[in-house]
Amino acid sequence: MTVGQSGGDRAVASGLGAVVMWGLAPVFTRSAVTEIGPLTLLVLRALIAGLVCLPLCVRTLKNIARTHLARLVIAGLLGMVGYTLPVAFGLRSVPSSIAALILATEPIWIMCLGRVFAKEHVAFWAWIASALAMCGVAAVIGPSLGVEAGGRMLVGLGLVTVGTILFGAYTIVLRPLSQVYGSTAATTASTLIGALPYLVFAGLAAPHRMAGVTAGVWGDIAFLAVGSSVAGMLLWNRSVTRMGSTKAGLLLFLEPLIGVAGGIVLLGEHFSLESAVGGLLVVVGVVMAWLAQRRRTEADVRPGSSTSAAVPDWCPSDQLSEGVLP
Repeated sequence: MTVGQSGGDRAVASGLGAVVMWGLAPVFTRSAVTEIGPLTLLVLRALIAGLVCLPLCVRTLKNIARTHLARLVIAGLLGMVGYTLPVAFGLRSVPSSIAALILATEPIWIMCLGRVFAKEHVAFWAWIASALAMCGVAAVIGPSLGVEAGGRMLVGLGLVTVGTILFGAYTIVLRPLSQVYGSTAATTASTLIGALPYLVFAGLAAPHRMAGVTAGVWGDIAFLAVGSSVAGMLLWNRSVTRMGSTKAGLLLFLEPLIGVAGGIVLLGEHFSLESAVGGLLVVVGVVMAWLAQRRRTEADVRPGSSTSAAVPDWCPSDQLSEGVLP
């Protein structure tokens, strides 16, 4: 095996490691919230992740320009509160396998937000593919709504969807900071700042409250805080650096499949035929939209083109190469 091949294999392994962690994040969240509640989980996850990120972003926080500080705070709040809070509460009533497929639509929401707020051009077929993905979501959640009484499932699905949309906003807000300070510095700094509001609820994590927490739940918390939020991001950045964002981005489409498999195998969740068909439509729709928008972008930047467009924020490969956290 040549040195180049060895480096390429390590890059693929790093990318797969990140995708596995992110795909399993809803599974471990669902497991933990049923034991300790969503707010306690969020406090522990945020504070642990913030402490781990602190040494990685001290220089960035010292040197950040005042004009960028507000954007960093907004990104941190969107990522650590706007995204994680509704998803954690939603997973009290939504199976992790269903949540994983809803979360897979993040690129679609990023595309829509980019069109509205950043005036980005969106390919016609990207809109068609997005509609296909949304039909898949409807097929996934439709059978579930008849099972849960009292609307708990509907509320949970709404919360997960809100978190997904806010994650799209987080990606768009963070991207300019990643370009200035680097993806690792911008992401760790926003994670640390986004963790600060949870200090208000630090009493929920007091030792006497945590005395009865099982080793399994502590494992869930450690996986989410250190694995998904920190190690996953660092592994992904390493993969993107060595492979390039386009190739590494293809690994992202394994994430919902891993989430579904994890929910079935680890939590014993039931996955109906209708949900399987809907999940397939979601994945196919997102992939088609990504490819359509990629072709549109490549056409825009060809020599002689009347426009000069960067790869848009919503493309999965680029959103993660800029250091986003699931």
